[in-house]
Amino acid sequence: MYLGSYTTRVLYLLTLAAVFTCLLSSTSFIVHGEDESTGSEQNASDTLISGSDTLISGYVLSDSELLCSNSSVLKQVERNLGIISKEETENKEGTEENVTAYVHLFPGTGAGVLASCSRVEEWDKDTSTAAVCVKPESIEELSSLNGVYSVQPAISPVIRKIDRGEKELFSSWGFWKQGGVTGAGIKIGIISDGVEDISGAVESGALPDNVHVLSQGKGTEGTVILEVVHEVSPGAELYFHSAGSNKLEFNRAVDALIAEGCQIICDDVGWPDEPFFEDGIVASHIKKVIESQDILYVSAAGNDAGRHYQGVFFDNGSGWHDFSSGTSSSRNLYVDIPQGEKMTVVLQWNDSWNCSENDYDLYLCDRCSGEELAASEKVQSGTGTPLEYIKYTNRGETVQKVSVSVKKHSGQDRMLEVYIYANSSVKIHPDNLVEEDSVFGHPAVSEVICVGAVDSGNQENRGIASYSSRGPVSIYYPEYELRNKTDLSGPGNVRVSGTNGKDSFFAGTSASAPSVAGIGALVWSIYPEKNSSEIREILCSSAEDLGEPGYDTIFGHGSVDSSTVYLLSELYTGNSLASEKTGISPSEAKGLFTLKIFIPLEKICSVAKLSSGEK
Repeated sequence: MYLGSYTTRVLYLLTLAAVFTCLLSSTSFIVHGEDESTGSEQNASDTLISGSDTLISGYVLSDSELLCSNSSVLKQVERNLGIISKEETENKEGTEENVTAYVHLFPGTGAGVLASCSRVEEWDKDTSTAAVCVKPESIEELSSLNGVYSVQPAISPVIRKIDRGEKELFSSWGFWKQGGVTGAGIKIGIISDGVEDISGAVESGALPDNVHVLSQGKGTEGTVILEVVHEVSPGAELYFHSAGSNKLEFNRAVDALIAEGCQIICDDVGWPDEPFFEDGIVASHIKKVIESQDILYVSAAGNDAGRHYQGVFFDNGSGWHDFSSGTSSSRNLYVDIPQGEKMTVVLQWNDSWNCSENDYDLYLCDRCSGEELAASEKVQSGTGTPLEYIKYTNRGETVQKVSVSVKKHSGQDRMLEVYIYANSSVKIHPDNLVEEDSVFGHPAVSEVICVGAVDSGNQENRGIASYSSRGPVSIYYPEYELRNKTDLSGPGNVRVSGTNGKDSFFAGTSASAPSVAGIGALVWSIYPEKNSSEIREILCSSAEDLGEPGYDTIFGHGSVDSSTVYLLSELYTGNSLASEKTGISPSEAKGLFTLKIFIPLEKICSVAKLSSGEK
């Protein structure tokens, strides 16, 4: 009896100790590089609670799924198995939605090996990469299949627009489009989210009834971009293909437009899971297409100047990154998230893709309480991707003030790059943000015309739009190079009529890129014998110089203006000045041209291989 009582008491004490230990571990705090005024932050963990959901490395779990959410979930996997990101499931029956992942296979392995636990959506034989739909509970099985090298999370594409408003104004209808130059004979292909409302735009007269829709997609951004292009070059033949939900589908969209004979392709899509420090699967494909096809590829630079950071890891003394590099007590990135709003944070560093052996982790913490809200802690041990990301929703009842933190788990100091994606109601504080080098992905390809946005609010003193991404672009693999981006600038805010015939405003580099594409079509229709490289050179050489004299990485070669097209069409026929057509003498024309666009006529003539007439 005594022995039984003693045993019972020992077991009771052990139980209390275990409970007490758990309580201590759940309330332990360390400082993530902050001073005391911003509050301490919780130590890194693999699970966290936010309302009734748990977020593990960007993947949302319900309370019923917590049985397997122990600390070994993320760090035990050595083959780059990431927890696949997805939006929170709203299925009322509680069943899991499929999620998207990129599966990299060993050379010689076919996509058929993946059929046992996933559905292959796209397959790229050249890179042995598949885009698959898979149930979350099948991720580990997928990664363990013979022939599978790695499984990479898929992050949704970013559309390069900003919220519409009336603060700025630029009317695309202000472009010159009278006379014989309409872009006729040129085919322009657009890639964006979707054209679900295109029938309304056709009925209202905003678009012609002969737009070729190869893939409708989901969303309405594509309809607006088509309208901008049509307003600038009303004679061009228009095509549309949706961007799709994964990068391989995007590449297929490019190929489909090429197959239709499009000479100009324009997109406003960014892929945050493309490498920031080298050309990924999209950038490499587009580079190959441009080199093999005579096309002009135009892409929006991005609206990321005010939500971007880049800098070498700076240890604050405890393994956490100091975003200020020791210059400030504000050592992290700071965001205010209103109730119900979402945010995605993406971290990469300059290791070779799929070969990262330097392990960094990403955290989101409450600035007031120090509570850890989300963590992304994949293992990078030689075969991993240098990528961590968090998707987070504020489920509280008030604005949530959060900080973004980075910790080096192991390895060397690397160049870190962070993008924060959210809508305009989410406030991203300017502390430690870096505007430079905020172009990534396929717009950073040298052969692509990367288009920034001019602030259209002040026509007398035009500056760059505050959100417009800037260069240069740092590329580290296969060897280091510093690419000059952006290439050109265009109007950052255009007026469109849309599906209901009522004017509204369309802003962002999503507006500037199609404006440049439309002008490119006008120029090409004047000189159909020229190739895409020559058309590009004419656009760059005739752009209105803004900012620092000559090329700069903010405006590029300058702002493309339709007055260039007007003067080219009015002053030249064939290879000579058409002074008899306009009544303007060659010498007067030279002065007028310089006054209009600040580029000497001789330079344009040289680029276009035209005679400059009388000297």
